[in-house]
Amino acid sequence: MEPKDERMQDRFTSRLAMPSNSADYRKEVARMLEKNDKTFLREKWGATAMWIFCVGLGTVYLWFGGEKLDSPKAAWFGCLAVFWLLIGAVELLKHFINRSRLELLKEVKQVQLQILEMQEALNKR
Repeated sequence: MEPKDERMQDRFTSRLAMPSNSADYRKEVARMLEKNDKTFLREKWGATAMWIFCVGLGTVYLWFGGEKLDSPKAAWFGCLAVFWLLIGAVELLKHFINRSRLELLKEVKQVQLQILEMQEALNKR
């Protein structure tokens, strides 16, 4: 059972980055995560603004469509409202997916740093 576990461990650690200095690597990871956080915050504001714009525009189209119920323009305004609300929903969905991706990246980097620390401790023995 031991050789199989050892091979699995070798395969796992072979995929890890092997920095010469873990302190420099930790700083590099911290800079990368900070940059991703700034980008995510900018994206959050953009997605919020886009959602507010799409909901406002959809509301306006529904309002004008409701005033002209006896003409074919009502269906056109209704379709435009649905279109803009879908665009806003897609932007929000992209934002939520990117938020999950960033959280997962943070967790993976944290585990990777812990593994590198454990590997350094084993190598020092």
